[in-house]
Amino acid sequence: MLCATAMSVGVVPAALAASAVPNVQTSTFGLAATGSRPKIVHVADGSTIHDGVVVYNRTPRPLTLTLDVVGVVRKADGSYALGASGAGLADRIRLATRTVRLAPKARQVVAVDIDAPDHLTSPAYAAVTAVAGSGASTGVSVTERLAVLVGLTPPKAGSGSSHGSSSRQRTVAVVVATVLLLAILAVLFVAFFLRRRRTTT
Repeated sequence: MLCATAMSVGVVPAALAASAVPNVQTSTFGLAATGSRPKIVHVADGSTIHDGVVVYNRTPRPLTLTLDVVGVVRKADGSYALGASGAGLADRIRLATRTVRLAPKARQVVAVDIDAPDHLTSPAYAAVTAVAGSGASTGVSVTERLAVLVGLTPPKAGSGSSHGSSSRQRTVAVVVATVLLLAILAVLFVAFFLRRRRTTT
């Protein structure tokens, strides 16, 4: 259970468990990756990755959610600890909006763009978080925060990135073109030399 891909923060530190569930929710609202996935994971290939999260209101009242992207550190025991806003990989992630106003029982998809590096050597993590606007005070100050893990992994060993592959293809094409040009020049030179010998004899 991803106790925070759904969690309460306040007195209790926020942490992401190693396992995952398709979506997380409180009695008030929910947050999930699009496509019924437990988390957002992509291979870092140097391109901009377009993805998204879904937020939804579980109450019969209008609700305002505040979204953020925070850094995440994977700990030795396999769990994940949430860090500061914009830290690490979070600095490469953009949300289409940071504030979502939901009608009763409504849901909305929020676009997530990730600027993936092309030189990643080890997995990197961040999290999209959502916090509900505070309602009437009950005398207890507890903020519920949900989080969806976002991860980037290095390209598989030996496969290289698509950018690297296209660069190698261009290099091969240039070499082939150069060899063909030299061959054509050699043929023309021989033909010219033979013709000149005929005219002088």
